[in-house]
Amino acid sequence: MTNTRKKGLLARWREWWRDRRERRARLRPDVPEPAAEWVSPALDTVESPQPDADADVAPGGEALRLAAQGDIFEFQVLPHFRWHSGNMTVERLRERAGTLTAAARDELLKRAWALARTCDPNDPVKAEELINSELSDGWCYSNDGELVKCRPTVRVRIDPVLRDRIRPARLEEQGLRDELRLGRLKAAHARLLTEEWLQVIADLERSGELTPVQRQFLVPIAASLADGDFAAACDTLRSARRTGAVALANVLNQATKNHEQIGLFEFANAYDKALNSFSQQMGLTPFSWILDGPPPPEDDR
Repeated sequence: MTNTRKKGLLARWREWWRDRRERRARLRPDVPEPAAEWVSPALDTVESPQPDADADVAPGGEALRLAAQGDIFEFQVLPHFRWHSGNMTVERLRERAGTLTAAARDELLKRAWALARTCDPNDPVKAEELINSELSDGWCYSNDGELVKCRPTVRVRIDPVLRDRIRPARLEEQGLRDELRLGRLKAAHARLLTEEWLQVIADLERSGELTPVQRQFLVPIAASLADGDFAAACDTLRSARRTGAVALANVLNQATKNHEQIGLFEFANAYDKALNSFSQQMGLTPFSWILDGPPPPEDDR
């Protein structure tokens, strides 16, 4: 009994190609046989899979308005929808997304309403984080075997009425911050230059290390070389101290004329208080202007 086995399509195709090549070789032995290009028969019958499609469609209409905590102010919610499908083309997906946008806005409003009412109207950042966390999984729409997934995200802004109310205060606050930063910069600049000029004066006069009293009288001079506004302030301070010194001298002069009307102890006590007050106004410790003064010349020692 002879066991026969039917050859498959691929085996028969290979056998036909081999016989054809041998016949061409016998008829034209000088012409090389071209290399055969392998083509699988199965590729002609298998359809290529439909690629995934993604689409971003700008939602139409105005921003959604969600009530904030207290139901007085509202959040302005700007939605953005990203659509995805694994069984349709991009063109078809865009068409379906256009018809589903209104339904997606309603679904977003329903899911985000309760969350927005838990957030302070001054904190749109927290509201945005809570809503986006709630919507992170998205939802799906199915129609006639076409499955579409919607992944929404939102951006939240403060109520325009509240923003207009807060803006003047925030502008003033920002202005104060800018003035503080500029003032610190100018103060550091004036201080550095004043110290430099004081050192120049001390070196030129060969004064060595300046004493507090010397610095008190030289600072207005050096300030005029460092900064105009700082120099004006120092000049005002010098004038105020001069006025105080004149007033103290007048008080003491009057006291010496009228000390007979009071006791010597009372006079000395009043004189001491006046001197202490004057020293404090001048920025000195009591009697420092005497004890810390410059040494007398060599001829007077």
